[in-house]
Amino acid sequence: MKVHNSSIMPALFFIVFYAIAWTFASYLFDPSVPYDAIEALNWASNYEFGSPKNPYLVGAAMLPALFFNKLIPFDFYWYATHFLAISIGMFGIWLLSLRLFYCHVMAFFSLMSLNISGIINFDIIPYNDNYLLVMLWPYLFLFFIKAIYDNKKYWLLLALFCGLATMSKYSSLSFLPFMLSYILITKEGRKAFKYKEFYFSILLFICIIAPNALWLYEHDFAAFDWVGSQIDPGLNGKIFIAFLSVFYPVIIVGLILFPLGGKIESPNTKEKRAVIFVLLPPVFIIFIYFLFNNGGRITEWLQPFSIIAPLLTLLFINVEKIKCWNKINLGLLFFAILVVSGYVLVLTKDIRGAGSKRNYIKPISLELNNLWQKHYNVPLKYVGGGNLSEWLIFYAPDHPEITTKWSNQQKPNVYNVDITEENIITDGGLFLSESGMNCQQADFSNVKKDFPTLNLSQKYDYNFITKQGETITLCLAFVPPK
Repeated sequence: MKVHNSSIMPALFFIVFYAIAWTFASYLFDPSVPYDAIEALNWASNYEFGSPKNPYLVGAAMLPALFFNKLIPFDFYWYATHFLAISIGMFGIWLLSLRLFYCHVMAFFSLMSLNISGIINFDIIPYNDNYLLVMLWPYLFLFFIKAIYDNKKYWLLLALFCGLATMSKYSSLSFLPFMLSYILITKEGRKAFKYKEFYFSILLFICIIAPNALWLYEHDFAAFDWVGSQIDPGLNGKIFIAFLSVFYPVIIVGLILFPLGGKIESPNTKEKRAVIFVLLPPVFIIFIYFLFNNGGRITEWLQPFSIIAPLLTLLFINVEKIKCWNKINLGLLFFAILVVSGYVLVLTKDIRGAGSKRNYIKPISLELNNLWQKHYNVPLKYVGGGNLSEWLIFYAPDHPEITTKWSNQQKPNVYNVDITEENIITDGGLFLSESGMNCQQADFSNVKKDFPTLNLSQKYDYNFITKQGETITLCLAFVPPK
């Protein structure tokens, strides 16, 4: 299938516009990055093949931020990589649609209809893993059908993207049993067993995931324990709301196309049926599982499916009688502009506190960094203690390391794999109490447990007044550098 420049340019133009607009809207107006950004940066700094919540790609995606931190602010990198990844996923949807429908206007509609959902833009910013799935999942389906129906060379690309998706979030494994089942039950799929590329692809996939499997074994399967800690048995009616909040674009796409002549039909090609065979069973399994289990992460698990939802709807609609695709796509483009404009308006007008959430984090981080520099005239190397200290690794200009030790028993989200007490004694450290505690109340027991001989006698009360007039009280404990 040949793609003409005249057909690809509108798609590329919109994708580039989308990435730039959302990156700068978020960077300029969002008062603070989410806590997931702190986790991802910390996991990157530990240079490990795993983390307490996710496989290693979440941290690896933040590694360039460490190398170029003098040139690129961490928060700009966070937003830019998010929307770069999403734009790559959007292009994957365009390519997948083109392969399934052989129609450029329908491929462009699949791309533009992604803007119906807020999940691919403002809803996905708080997560350090889902944006990677939005980037990778469209290519799983694209390379799967191309490997079976087009060319055996795509098995290696499928293995690469399956491995990367699995190392972004373990939920990506849910597709693999159904991919294998489809290979086994179809004549075209069984041909794969004749090709060396298929076996090399299995080897490639194993090589990608093996380092994380070893990390999990050495760290008491921390990520699985964390997932288990989020879920309790029990009937869960919230699953219906969660599904609706993710899959409502399916309804809207139908409401757009049916009045214009669209008709429901069963998928009429093997490629379409292959996508449905692999995609829908995991959705059904997740629905049944969370129907009988309570957990606060239902929507988070479902979010990445939103990138496929509009295209999935088109697989069941006959659109032969629809002639006004250009008008539909133009309307969706206008809606996309309205969404990003509305996002900026909500933040600038601080509607429901969206523009002021955690807006004290940056100034406190800068002030504490300057306070350390004023005392000792050396870079702040280590921070620890209360939860606020974790934000300093991201926002303090010196980007200090956290002092929390790893423990297979405690499994902290943010930790330092190499920290020793001698490091802190040599380079010094700043320790913060929990917010709301002064030095009479703070005992720093968590710090003393890890570093029993550390001298925390230099303590000072610290108060910070936010823009909203609230006072944040902390106790600061200084360990002077040698």
